[in-house]
Amino acid sequence: MACNLYYVIAMSIDHESKSIVQLKEVVASVERMYILQALEEMNWIQSRAAKRLGITQRMMGYKIKKYRIILKQNQKGGRKDEEVNKNF
Repeated sequence: MACNLYYVIAMSIDHESKSIVQLKEVVASVERMYILQALEEMNWIQSRAAKRLGITQRMMGYKIKKYRIILKQNQKGGRKDEEVNKNF
């Protein structure tokens, strides 16, 4: 699983004021990208994506809610499109 860290860092710089966004925002952005990539690779099956990332299914569910990730239906008839916890 590859992530273009240089791209994330470049996007975290406010080019008008030349200030750098806080580290926690960059880390959150990278984490969200990794979760999305794992979900796509594992056909949107959360348990497999969690295993791929080395985290528990419970932690995966927490992070999906935290980052407001929209789940897509997997090809085998899994969950339909929905936004997880709209009021988070």
